Amino acid sequence: MSEITTALLEILREAWVALAAAILAFALLALLANTLRTVSATILGANLWVWETVSALVGVVVLLLFGFLAVPALANAVQVSFAACGPIADLGVFSAALIGGIGALRMIKSVLTSILAASVGGNRAMSDALTEIGETVLGMAAASLVVPIAARFLGAC
Repeated sequence: MSEITTALLEILREAWVALAAAILAFALLALLANTLRTVSATILGANLWVWETVSALVGVVVLLLFGFLAVPALANAVQVSFAACGPIADLGVFSAALIGGIGALRMIKSVLTSILAASVGGNRAMSDALTEIGETVLGMAAASLVVPIAARFLGAC
């Protein structure tokens, strides 16, 4: 069981690194595009466009911080929250690793989608991606509550 867990986590970790690199590249392009929009709006004297692009810049920075600071912390918290004892311990460790890995990958994909939407000014896609992040966090929290209850019900502890 530990070999399977290690292999699955390695695949998910490599996918996370690839998405994180894409996020960094697209975020830099989004920051550059919004900076150029801010400069052009300032030259034209359009105050509304200036504030719009400044808010887009702040949004991209906040999304970057969430993607690189919060997602790994949430995945680690889910893996720690699964505590099992008895014969179900291996299954608990496997499910914790799998749920944490898939959840982190789904959240980082949503961060990538929201950064892409923020770079082109798509509000709907950005809000859909942020909703998906919330769904993932709630699903991970629900799973961290259900698995220990199921273990108790099955008589593992």
